[in-house]
Amino acid sequence: MSSQQFPITSLQTLRRSLKQQLVLPECEHTPSATAADNMPEPDSLASLSNLFRKGGITHTEGSTPNANGRWFISTVDASAVFKHLPGISLKPNYCLVTYLYRIRRSNINHGGAVTWAMVNQLSTTSHLEAALAKAGDHSTPPYPEGALLNYMTAVTGNLTSGSFLIASVLQRELQEFGRCGKFHRWQHHRLIGNVPKQKQWQWRMEPPRNLTPKVHNLPNGKMAVEFYTCRTIPPIGIFRHVDRYTANSYVAKASNQAIASAVE
Repeated sequence: MSSQQFPITSLQTLRRSLKQQLVLPECEHTPSATAADNMPEPDSLASLSNLFRKGGITHTEGSTPNANGRWFISTVDASAVFKHLPGISLKPNYCLVTYLYRIRRSNINHGGAVTWAMVNQLSTTSHLEAALAKAGDHSTPPYPEGALLNYMTAVTGNLTSGSFLIASVLQRELQEFGRCGKFHRWQHHRLIGNVPKQKQWQWRMEPPRNLTPKVHNLPNGKMAVEFYTCRTIPPIGIFRHVDRYTANSYVAKASNQAIASAVE
């Protein structure tokens, strides 16, 4: 087995870039009003986004941005992030589709989200809205027929060590994309290259020698990405993340293990 280390600053810069690109329009992040009713009905995710930029869209009642606990379709095509990622890309003829869930409690919006990869031909608004009829609460998101069960299946790349590290951060940002309030998960983690000194730590295992991000080249073309984060809200802790990839695939089997907790 051989291993390659990467500067933590490179990983942090990558994450900042992804977060800056994966941004929802305000009406979807905190829904408060219905869209204008004088625009033509969009027929695809691409035209949905274009109409939003022109000043308004018409949804059917079930897909309008709302904070009433009903799933709706986001106008944002998250696949745009691939334009700026070295080493990996979305396979031709695929796009990413995101559904959002919003509910307002004590004047605060909380929301879940789910992103699917699917071929462009299936990204028509009518096809995406059909999935809304079978959706339930935040734990039962819409699943459009024909969508890949794991969006990373639609990712291809040059299979270098760096591309797998990028894929590990990307898949977590896409999982978090569209979440808000109590539904945040990855948002509360900070990428670290050293043990934070602001806290005393109680270790659940032998402390690692260093926390530098690494990619391990395993036998039979397999890869393993290893990096560390600090969860910044209670329960505060240090986490070890290991993603294992089979040969020629960017679909990971992920392990996210708390290895230390802050002593209060």
